Amino acid sequence: MDVLMGRVDGLPKSEIARRTVPCYKYVLEPDGQQLEVCLLVDSRHLYRYPFEKLRGMAGLRAKGRYVRGEMEHLRLREFQPGICRYISERSTEQVS
Repeated sequence: MDVLMGRVDGLPKSEIARRTVPCYKYVLEPDGQQLEVCLLVDSRHLYRYPFEKLRGMAGLRAKGRYVRGEMEHLRLREFQPGICRYISERSTEQVS
């Protein structure tokens, strides 16, 4: 039914596309500072986006998880222009 209504996991495709913006930031990972794909949600929450190879419906499904708030363990904060780190130290261990 979601396909007929233009939805992905209950969220309209247009809402997912409107609320998420991909960007590149330097992220402090356990193995050093690296340029990574990040996702800005609702113009205020910045997340690490490790699903850059996903396309189409699978990519929208992954972005929908960020919009719903299921990926808080990948949340970043920018402490210098263009350089980010994970909000919680525990999340850094989970990513590696």
